[in-house]
Amino acid sequence: MRIGTPFGEYPFQYRRLERRAEGLAIVGTVAGIESTVVFDKEDAKRAAVALAAPAAVAALVLLACGRR
Repeated sequence: MRIGTPFGEYPFQYRRLERRAEGLAIVGTVAGIESTVVFDKEDAKRAAVALAAPAAVAALVLLACGRR
């Protein structure tokens, strides 16, 4: 995965997943600096809403292909 910053794009070197009180944390390094990304319940809700339309389209395509 690559991370965009004001100073350019850098690879994110994944190390581990952690379960934290505030959510799920992905721990790794960006440009040699220890970094953490935390996904909380609100992030999960936003992801579900964002993926709802593409999932519905995929389901319709699969249904249409199955009826042929």
